[in-house]
Amino acid sequence: MLNSPGNRHLRDETTRFGSPSRGLPAAHFRRPRQESPRLPNTSLNEKSYFDETDLSAYFSHLNVNDRIFDNPVHHFPLVENGFFSHPCQEAEPINQDSSILNLLHNHNFDGLRSNGNELSSVPRNQWMSSLSLKRNQWLQDSFDCSSLRDLRGNIVALAKDQYGCRHLQRTMSSLPKEEIEMIFVEVIDRVCELMIDPFGNYVVQKLVELCSEEQRTRILLMLTNDDFQLVRICLNTHGIRAVLKLLENLTNPQQISLVLAALRPGAVTLTKDTNGHYVIQYCVKHFSHEDTKYLLNEVADNCYGIATDKSGCCVLQHCVEYSKGAQRERLVAEIIANALLLAEDCYGNYVVQHLLALRVPQITASLLRQLEGHYVSFSCNKYGSNVVERCLLESGEEQSTRIIIELLRSPNVSMLLMHPFGNYVIQSALLVSKVRLFSSPPISVCKPG
Repeated sequence: MLNSPGNRHLRDETTRFGSPSRGLPAAHFRRPRQESPRLPNTSLNEKSYFDETDLSAYFSHLNVNDRIFDNPVHHFPLVENGFFSHPCQEAEPINQDSSILNLLHNHNFDGLRSNGNELSSVPRNQWMSSLSLKRNQWLQDSFDCSSLRDLRGNIVALAKDQYGCRHLQRTMSSLPKEEIEMIFVEVIDRVCELMIDPFGNYVVQKLVELCSEEQRTRILLMLTNDDFQLVRICLNTHGIRAVLKLLENLTNPQQISLVLAALRPGAVTLTKDTNGHYVIQYCVKHFSHEDTKYLLNEVADNCYGIATDKSGCCVLQHCVEYSKGAQRERLVAEIIANALLLAEDCYGNYVVQHLLALRVPQITASLLRQLEGHYVSFSCNKYGSNVVERCLLESGEEQSTRIIIELLRSPNVSMLLMHPFGNYVIQSALLVSKVRLFSSPPISVCKPG
Protein backbone atom coordinates (compact mmCIF):
# COMPACT_ATOMS: atom_id res chain seq x y z
CA MET A 1 0.00 0.00 0.00
CA LEU A 2 2.84 2.34 0.85
CA ASN A 3 4.29 2.10 -2.64
CA SER A 4 1.04 2.73 -4.48
CA PRO A 5 0.69 5.92 -6.59
CA GLY A 6 -1.67 7.45 -4.06
CA ASN A 7 0.98 7.22 -1.37
CA ARG A 8 3.88 8.35 -3.49
CA HIS A 9 4.61 11.24 -1.06
CA LEU A 10 5.39 8.68 1.65
CA ARG A 11 8.07 6.84 -0.34
CA ASP A 12 10.91 9.08 0.81
CA GLU A 13 9.75 8.98 4.41
CA THR A 14 9.87 5.24 5.00
CA THR A 15 12.48 3.30 6.86
CA ARG A 16 14.42 0.45 5.30
CA PHE A 17 11.77 -1.96 6.60
CA GLY A 18 8.88 -0.20 4.86
CA SER A 19 7.22 1.37 7.92
CA PRO A 20 6.67 5.15 7.76
CA SER A 21 8.80 7.23 10.11
CA ARG A 22 6.48 10.21 9.89
CA GLY A 23 3.39 11.29 8.01
CA LEU A 24 1.00 9.10 10.07
CA PRO A 25 -0.83 10.08 13.27
CA ALA A 26 0.79 9.11 16.55
CA ALA A 27 -2.19 6.88 17.34
CA HIS A 28 -0.90 4.36 14.82
CA PHE A 29 2.01 3.52 17.11
CA ARG A 30 1.08 1.41 20.10
CA ARG A 31 4.38 2.08 21.83
CA PRO A 32 7.21 4.63 21.40
CA ARG A 33 9.56 3.85 18.57
CA GLN A 34 12.77 2.21 19.65
CA GLU A 35 15.71 2.21 17.31
CA SER A 36 17.11 -1.28 17.01
CA PRO A 37 20.82 -1.61 16.31
CA ARG A 38 21.60 -2.23 12.66
CA LEU A 39 24.46 -3.78 10.81
CA PRO A 40 26.70 -1.26 9.07
CA ASN A 41 25.91 -0.68 5.41
CA THR A 42 28.36 -2.60 3.25
CA SER A 43 28.40 -3.11 -0.46
CA LEU A 44 29.35 -6.30 -2.23
CA ASN A 45 32.76 -4.88 -3.06
CA GLU A 46 33.58 -3.88 0.50
CA LYS A 47 35.15 -6.10 3.12
CA SER A 48 32.71 -8.61 4.67
CA TYR A 49 31.39 -7.58 8.06
CA PHE A 50 32.12 -10.98 9.57
CA ASP A 51 35.78 -11.24 8.74
CA GLU A 52 38.28 -13.34 10.61
CA THR A 53 39.94 -10.38 12.38
CA ASP A 54 36.67 -9.08 13.79
CA LEU A 55 35.61 -12.51 15.01
CA SER A 56 38.93 -12.94 16.79
CA ALA A 57 38.43 -9.62 18.52
CA TYR A 58 34.92 -10.53 19.61
CA PHE A 59 36.03 -13.81 21.17
CA SER A 60 39.28 -12.52 22.69
CA HIS A 61 37.69 -11.73 26.06
CA LEU A 62 36.05 -15.15 26.47
CA ASN A 63 37.58 -17.83 28.64
CA VAL A 64 37.28 -21.11 26.74
CA ASN A 65 37.86 -24.47 28.37
CA ASP A 66 40.45 -25.97 26.01
CA ARG A 67 40.48 -29.37 27.64
CA ILE A 68 37.40 -30.56 25.84
CA PHE A 69 38.92 -29.80 22.43
CA ASP A 70 42.26 -31.56 22.90
CA ASN A 71 43.16 -33.61 19.86
CA PRO A 72 39.62 -33.81 18.48
CA VAL A 73 40.60 -35.75 15.36
CA HIS A 74 41.86 -38.92 17.01
CA HIS A 75 39.86 -38.76 20.25
CA PHE A 76 36.61 -37.09 19.44
CA PRO A 77 34.25 -36.75 22.40
CA LEU A 78 30.62 -37.75 22.47
CA VAL A 79 28.18 -35.48 24.26
CA GLU A 80 25.98 -37.40 26.65
CA ASN A 81 24.07 -36.00 29.66
CA GLY A 82 26.17 -32.85 29.80
CA PHE A 83 29.49 -34.69 29.57
CA PHE A 84 32.06 -35.15 26.86
CA SER A 85 33.06 -38.76 26.87
CA HIS A 86 35.13 -41.16 24.82
CA PRO A 87 34.62 -44.94 24.67
CA CYS A 88 38.11 -45.54 26.08
CA GLN A 89 38.21 -42.65 28.59
CA GLU A 90 36.32 -41.61 31.66
CA ALA A 91 33.66 -38.97 31.20
CA GLU A 92 34.93 -35.44 31.76
CA PRO A 93 32.44 -32.77 32.87
CA ILE A 94 32.16 -29.53 30.94
CA ASN A 95 33.08 -26.34 32.71
CA GLN A 96 29.61 -24.85 32.63
CA ASP A 97 30.80 -21.38 33.65
CA SER A 98 33.43 -20.89 31.00
CA SER A 99 32.21 -23.03 28.11
CA ILE A 100 31.57 -21.02 24.98
CA LEU A 101 28.85 -23.50 24.02
CA ASN A 102 26.97 -22.74 27.23
CA LEU A 103 27.29 -19.00 26.53
CA LEU A 104 25.93 -19.27 23.02
CA HIS A 105 23.06 -21.53 24.08
CA ASN A 106 21.95 -18.95 26.63
CA HIS A 107 18.58 -17.61 25.55
CA ASN A 108 19.42 -14.14 26.90
CA PHE A 109 22.40 -13.78 24.54
CA ASP A 110 21.61 -10.82 22.28
CA GLY A 111 25.06 -9.83 21.12
CA LEU A 112 28.62 -9.21 22.28
CA ARG A 113 30.02 -6.24 24.21
CA SER A 114 33.57 -5.04 24.16
CA ASN A 115 35.20 -2.34 26.37
CA GLY A 116 31.79 -1.33 27.68
CA ASN A 117 30.63 -0.16 24.28
CA GLU A 118 27.71 -1.96 22.67
CA LEU A 119 28.69 -3.34 19.29
CA SER A 120 26.30 -3.77 16.44
CA SER A 121 24.06 -6.65 17.56
CA VAL A 122 24.39 -9.82 15.55
CA PRO A 123 21.31 -12.09 15.44
CA ARG A 124 21.73 -15.12 17.64
CA ASN A 125 20.63 -17.51 14.89
CA GLN A 126 23.59 -16.42 12.75
CA TRP A 127 26.06 -17.31 15.51
CA MET A 128 24.32 -20.61 16.18
CA SER A 129 24.20 -21.52 12.49
CA SER A 130 27.92 -20.81 12.12
CA LEU A 131 28.80 -22.85 15.18
CA SER A 132 26.56 -25.70 14.03
CA LEU A 133 28.36 -25.87 10.68
CA LYS A 134 31.74 -25.89 12.44
CA ARG A 135 30.60 -28.63 14.81
CA ASN A 136 29.22 -30.79 12.01
CA GLN A 137 32.44 -30.45 9.99
CA TRP A 138 34.49 -31.28 13.06
CA LEU A 139 32.40 -34.39 13.76
CA GLN A 140 32.63 -35.47 10.12
CA ASP A 141 36.43 -35.15 10.16
CA SER A 142 36.53 -37.10 13.41
CA PHE A 143 34.43 -39.93 11.95
CA ASP A 144 36.60 -40.13 8.84
CA CYS A 145 39.78 -40.47 10.91
CA SER A 146 38.43 -43.13 13.28
CA SER A 147 38.06 -46.86 12.78
CA LEU A 148 34.83 -48.68 13.46
CA ARG A 149 36.30 -50.41 16.51
CA ASP A 150 36.80 -46.99 18.13
CA LEU A 151 33.02 -46.56 17.92
CA ARG A 152 32.23 -49.78 19.76
CA GLY A 153 29.43 -49.26 22.24
CA ASN A 154 28.17 -46.13 20.51
CA ILE A 155 26.67 -47.54 17.30
CA VAL A 156 23.06 -46.84 18.30
CA ALA A 157 23.90 -43.26 19.35
CA LEU A 158 25.73 -42.65 16.08
CA ALA A 159 22.89 -44.18 14.07
CA LYS A 160 20.54 -41.56 15.52
CA ASP A 161 22.87 -38.70 14.61
CA GLN A 162 22.54 -36.98 11.24
CA TYR A 163 26.24 -37.25 10.43
CA GLY A 164 26.86 -40.42 12.39
CA CYS A 165 24.30 -42.36 10.36
CA ARG A 166 25.89 -41.18 7.10
CA HIS A 167 29.31 -42.28 8.29
CA LEU A 168 27.98 -45.71 9.29
CA GLN A 169 26.25 -46.21 5.94
CA ARG A 170 29.36 -45.20 4.05
CA THR A 171 31.60 -47.42 6.18
CA MET A 172 29.37 -50.51 6.25
CA SER A 173 29.58 -51.03 2.50
CA SER A 174 33.23 -52.09 2.73
CA LEU A 175 33.25 -53.86 6.11
CA PRO A 176 34.08 -57.55 6.57
CA LYS A 177 31.51 -59.91 8.05
CA GLU A 178 33.09 -59.73 11.51
CA GLU A 179 32.52 -55.99 11.82
CA ILE A 180 29.01 -56.25 10.36
CA GLU A 181 28.37 -58.79 13.11
CA MET A 182 29.65 -56.26 15.68
CA ILE A 183 27.19 -53.62 14.43
CA PHE A 184 24.38 -56.18 14.32
CA VAL A 185 24.95 -57.23 17.94
CA GLU A 186 24.69 -53.62 19.12
CA VAL A 187 21.67 -52.81 16.98
CA ILE A 188 19.48 -55.90 17.25
CA ASP A 189 17.99 -55.20 20.68
CA ARG A 190 16.97 -51.68 19.64
CA VAL A 191 16.13 -52.29 16.01
CA CYS A 192 12.45 -51.33 16.49
CA GLU A 193 13.50 -48.02 17.98
CA LEU A 194 15.94 -47.31 15.17
CA MET A 195 13.46 -48.16 12.42
CA ILE A 196 11.21 -45.25 13.40
CA ASP A 197 14.09 -42.83 13.97
CA PRO A 198 14.58 -40.09 11.33
CA PHE A 199 18.24 -41.10 10.87
CA GLY A 200 18.45 -44.55 12.40
CA ASN A 201 16.11 -46.07 9.83
CA TYR A 202 18.75 -45.56 7.11
CA VAL A 203 21.30 -47.56 9.11
CA VAL A 204 18.77 -50.38 9.52
CA GLN A 205 18.10 -50.35 5.77
CA LYS A 206 21.80 -50.66 5.07
CA LEU A 207 22.20 -53.41 7.65
CA VAL A 208 19.32 -55.39 6.14
CA GLU A 209 21.07 -55.35 2.77
CA LEU A 210 24.41 -56.58 4.17
CA CYS A 211 23.49 -58.99 6.95
CA SER A 212 23.17 -62.74 6.56
CA GLU A 213 19.92 -64.66 6.15
CA GLU A 214 20.07 -65.82 9.77
CA GLN A 215 20.57 -62.26 11.01
CA ARG A 216 17.67 -61.07 8.88
CA THR A 217 15.45 -63.72 10.45
CA ARG A 218 16.48 -62.50 13.91
CA ILE A 219 15.44 -58.97 12.94
CA LEU A 220 12.04 -60.31 11.84
CA LEU A 221 11.64 -62.16 15.13
CA MET A 222 12.31 -58.93 17.02
CA LEU A 223 9.71 -57.10 14.93
CA THR A 224 7.05 -59.81 15.33
CA ASN A 225 7.72 -60.62 18.98
CA ASP A 226 5.02 -58.22 20.23
CA ASP A 227 1.50 -57.99 18.85
CA PHE A 228 1.04 -55.11 16.40
CA GLN A 229 4.72 -54.11 16.74
CA LEU A 230 5.34 -54.45 13.01
CA VAL A 231 2.03 -52.71 12.21
CA ARG A 232 2.97 -49.71 14.37
CA ILE A 233 6.30 -49.41 12.59
CA CYS A 234 4.56 -49.54 9.19
CA LEU A 235 2.33 -46.65 10.24
CA ASN A 236 5.38 -44.48 10.91
CA THR A 237 6.77 -42.20 8.19
CA HIS A 238 10.33 -43.43 8.75
CA GLY A 239 9.45 -46.97 9.75
CA ILE A 240 7.69 -47.78 6.49
CA ARG A 241 10.93 -47.13 4.57
CA ALA A 242 12.84 -49.65 6.67
CA VAL A 243 10.04 -52.23 6.45
CA LEU A 244 9.88 -51.99 2.66
CA LYS A 245 13.64 -52.44 2.44
CA LEU A 246 13.29 -55.49 4.68
CA LEU A 247 10.56 -56.94 2.45
CA GLU A 248 12.78 -56.47 -0.61
CA ASN A 249 15.47 -58.65 0.99
CA LEU A 250 13.36 -61.55 2.25
CA THR A 251 14.90 -64.76 0.95
CA ASN A 252 12.91 -67.74 2.24
CA PRO A 253 9.28 -68.76 2.85
CA GLN A 254 9.71 -68.71 6.63
CA GLN A 255 10.55 -64.99 6.59
CA ILE A 256 7.59 -64.19 4.33
CA SER A 257 5.23 -66.17 6.58
CA LEU A 258 6.46 -64.27 9.67
CA VAL A 259 5.80 -60.93 8.01
CA LEU A 260 2.35 -61.73 6.63
CA ALA A 261 1.20 -63.33 9.88
CA ALA A 262 2.21 -60.15 11.75
CA LEU A 263 0.52 -57.85 9.21
CA ARG A 264 -2.78 -59.73 8.95
CA PRO A 265 -4.39 -58.44 12.22
CA GLY A 266 -3.72 -54.83 11.19
CA ALA A 267 -4.45 -55.20 7.49
CA VAL A 268 -7.52 -52.93 7.50
CA THR A 269 -5.71 -50.22 9.47
CA LEU A 270 -2.74 -50.40 7.12
CA THR A 271 -4.85 -50.11 3.96
CA LYS A 272 -6.37 -46.85 5.23
CA ASP A 273 -3.10 -45.26 6.34
CA THR A 274 -1.05 -42.93 4.16
CA ASN A 275 2.14 -44.81 5.09
CA GLY A 276 0.90 -48.31 5.84
CA HIS A 277 -0.91 -48.90 2.56
CA TYR A 278 2.45 -49.19 0.77
CA VAL A 279 3.32 -52.40 2.61
CA ILE A 280 0.00 -54.04 1.64
CA GLN A 281 0.48 -53.11 -2.00
CA TYR A 282 4.02 -54.49 -1.96
CA CYS A 283 2.93 -57.82 -0.46
CA VAL A 284 0.08 -58.28 -2.94
CA LYS A 285 2.31 -57.47 -5.90
CA HIS A 286 5.49 -59.39 -5.03
CA PHE A 287 4.44 -62.37 -2.90
CA SER A 288 2.73 -65.48 -4.18
CA HIS A 289 -1.01 -65.98 -4.25
CA GLU A 290 -0.74 -68.70 -1.62
CA ASP A 291 1.14 -66.36 0.73
CA THR A 292 -1.29 -63.45 0.42
CA LYS A 293 -4.64 -65.26 0.41
CA TYR A 294 -5.33 -64.60 4.10
CA LEU A 295 -4.39 -60.96 3.69
CA LEU A 296 -6.75 -60.64 0.71
CA ASN A 297 -9.55 -62.26 2.69
CA GLU A 298 -9.19 -59.52 5.33
CA VAL A 299 -9.47 -56.90 2.60
CA ALA A 300 -12.55 -58.58 1.11
CA ASP A 301 -14.24 -58.76 4.52
CA ASN A 302 -13.93 -54.98 4.83
CA CYS A 303 -14.39 -54.09 1.17
CA TYR A 304 -16.79 -51.14 1.51
CA GLY A 305 -14.87 -49.39 4.29
CA ILE A 306 -11.60 -49.75 2.39
CA ALA A 307 -13.09 -48.67 -0.96
CA THR A 308 -14.44 -45.42 0.51
CA ASP A 309 -11.08 -44.40 1.99
CA LYS A 310 -8.54 -42.20 0.20
CA SER A 311 -5.68 -44.68 0.58
CA GLY A 312 -7.88 -47.74 0.75
CA CYS A 313 -9.39 -47.27 -2.71
CA CYS A 314 -5.89 -47.44 -4.21
CA VAL A 315 -5.09 -50.61 -2.25
CA LEU A 316 -8.34 -52.27 -3.32
CA GLN A 317 -7.65 -51.58 -7.01
CA HIS A 318 -4.16 -53.02 -6.52
CA CYS A 319 -5.59 -56.15 -4.88
CA VAL A 320 -8.06 -56.72 -7.73
CA GLU A 321 -5.33 -56.29 -10.31
CA TYR A 322 -2.79 -58.70 -8.80
CA SER A 323 -5.01 -61.28 -7.11
CA LYS A 324 -6.04 -64.55 -8.74
CA GLY A 325 -8.52 -67.35 -8.36
CA ALA A 326 -11.04 -67.46 -5.56
CA GLN A 327 -9.66 -64.39 -3.80
CA ARG A 328 -10.11 -62.22 -6.87
CA GLU A 329 -13.61 -63.53 -7.49
CA ARG A 330 -14.54 -62.69 -3.93
CA LEU A 331 -13.11 -59.17 -4.15
CA VAL A 332 -14.99 -58.51 -7.41
CA ALA A 333 -18.23 -59.88 -5.96
CA GLU A 334 -17.96 -57.61 -2.91
CA ILE A 335 -17.34 -54.55 -5.07
CA ILE A 336 -20.29 -55.32 -7.37
CA ALA A 337 -22.56 -55.92 -4.37
CA ASN A 338 -21.74 -52.42 -3.09
CA ALA A 339 -21.59 -50.76 -6.51
CA LEU A 340 -24.71 -48.60 -6.03
CA LEU A 341 -23.16 -46.96 -2.97
CA LEU A 342 -19.61 -46.87 -4.27
CA ALA A 343 -20.59 -45.19 -7.56
CA GLU A 344 -21.64 -42.02 -5.74
CA ASP A 345 -18.71 -41.95 -3.31
CA CYS A 346 -15.78 -39.58 -3.84
CA TYR A 347 -13.29 -42.49 -3.59
CA GLY A 348 -15.45 -45.55 -4.21
CA ASN A 349 -16.29 -44.48 -7.76
CA TYR A 350 -12.66 -45.09 -8.75
CA VAL A 351 -12.95 -48.72 -7.64
CA VAL A 352 -16.06 -49.22 -9.79
CA GLN A 353 -14.36 -47.59 -12.77
CA HIS A 354 -11.34 -49.84 -12.26
CA LEU A 355 -13.53 -52.94 -12.64
CA LEU A 356 -14.88 -51.58 -15.93
CA ALA A 357 -11.35 -50.75 -17.11
CA LEU A 358 -10.34 -54.41 -16.74
CA ARG A 359 -12.61 -55.15 -19.74
CA VAL A 360 -13.46 -58.62 -18.53
CA PRO A 361 -16.83 -59.41 -20.20
CA GLN A 362 -18.28 -61.33 -17.25
CA ILE A 363 -17.30 -58.64 -14.73
CA THR A 364 -18.60 -55.82 -16.95
CA ALA A 365 -21.93 -57.56 -17.55
CA SER A 366 -22.48 -58.24 -13.83
CA LEU A 367 -21.64 -54.66 -12.90
CA LEU A 368 -23.95 -53.14 -15.54
CA ARG A 369 -26.84 -55.30 -14.37
CA GLN A 370 -26.25 -54.02 -10.83
CA LEU A 371 -26.33 -50.38 -11.98
CA GLU A 372 -29.30 -50.77 -14.33
CA GLY A 373 -32.19 -48.43 -13.55
CA HIS A 374 -29.94 -45.86 -11.80
CA TYR A 375 -28.10 -44.31 -14.73
CA VAL A 376 -30.20 -41.12 -14.74
CA SER A 377 -29.70 -40.44 -11.03
CA PHE A 378 -25.99 -41.25 -11.33
CA SER A 379 -25.73 -38.82 -14.25
CA CYS A 380 -26.78 -35.99 -11.94
CA ASN A 381 -24.15 -36.87 -9.36
CA LYS A 382 -20.62 -35.48 -9.44
CA TYR A 383 -18.99 -38.89 -8.98
CA GLY A 384 -21.71 -41.13 -10.40
CA SER A 385 -21.61 -39.29 -13.74
CA ASN A 386 -18.00 -40.44 -14.16
CA VAL A 387 -19.12 -44.03 -13.65
CA VAL A 388 -21.88 -43.71 -16.26
CA GLU A 389 -19.44 -42.26 -18.79
CA ARG A 390 -17.04 -45.14 -18.17
CA CYS A 391 -19.92 -47.62 -18.62
CA LEU A 392 -20.70 -46.09 -22.02
CA LEU A 393 -17.07 -46.14 -23.15
CA GLU A 394 -16.00 -49.55 -21.86
CA SER A 395 -19.10 -51.65 -22.56
CA GLY A 396 -20.07 -53.37 -25.77
CA GLU A 397 -22.47 -52.07 -28.39
CA GLU A 398 -25.50 -53.87 -27.03
CA GLN A 399 -24.82 -52.82 -23.45
CA SER A 400 -24.15 -49.15 -24.27
CA THR A 401 -27.32 -49.06 -26.37
CA ARG A 402 -29.38 -50.20 -23.39
CA ILE A 403 -27.84 -47.43 -21.26
CA ILE A 404 -28.61 -44.77 -23.88
CA ILE A 405 -32.20 -45.99 -24.24
CA GLU A 406 -32.65 -45.78 -20.46
CA LEU A 407 -31.39 -42.18 -20.52
CA LEU A 408 -33.63 -41.16 -23.46
CA ARG A 409 -36.77 -42.71 -21.98
CA SER A 410 -36.38 -40.73 -18.79
CA PRO A 411 -38.79 -37.76 -18.44
CA ASN A 412 -35.79 -35.78 -17.13
CA VAL A 413 -33.64 -36.25 -20.21
CA SER A 414 -33.99 -32.58 -21.20
CA MET A 415 -32.75 -31.63 -17.73
CA LEU A 416 -29.57 -33.65 -18.32
CA LEU A 417 -28.67 -31.44 -21.28
CA MET A 418 -28.34 -28.42 -18.97
CA HIS A 419 -27.14 -30.22 -15.86
CA PRO A 420 -23.53 -29.39 -14.78
CA PHE A 421 -22.69 -33.11 -14.65
CA GLY A 422 -25.38 -34.72 -16.77
CA ASN A 423 -24.37 -32.85 -19.90
CA TYR A 424 -21.06 -34.75 -19.94
CA VAL A 425 -22.95 -38.03 -19.90
CA ILE A 426 -25.03 -36.92 -22.90
CA GLN A 427 -21.84 -35.91 -24.73
CA SER A 428 -20.32 -39.34 -24.09
CA ALA A 429 -23.53 -41.00 -25.30
CA LEU A 430 -23.39 -38.97 -28.53
CA LEU A 431 -19.72 -39.82 -28.99
CA VAL A 432 -20.36 -43.54 -28.61
CA SER A 433 -23.32 -43.37 -30.99
CA LYS A 434 -21.32 -41.53 -33.67
CA VAL A 435 -18.38 -43.91 -33.46
CA ARG A 436 -20.57 -46.94 -33.87
CA LEU A 437 -22.65 -45.30 -36.60
CA PHE A 438 -19.64 -44.47 -38.77
CA SER A 439 -17.91 -47.78 -38.04
CA SER A 440 -20.90 -49.75 -39.36
CA PRO A 441 -20.90 -50.94 -43.03
CA PRO A 442 -21.89 -48.20 -45.52
CA ILE A 443 -25.43 -48.24 -46.91
CA SER A 444 -25.61 -48.28 -50.72
CA VAL A 445 -27.93 -45.71 -52.25
CA CYS A 446 -29.28 -46.11 -55.86
CA LYS A 447 -29.25 -42.95 -57.90
CA PRO A 448 -32.54 -42.18 -59.73
CA GLY A 449 -32.75 -42.67 -63.49
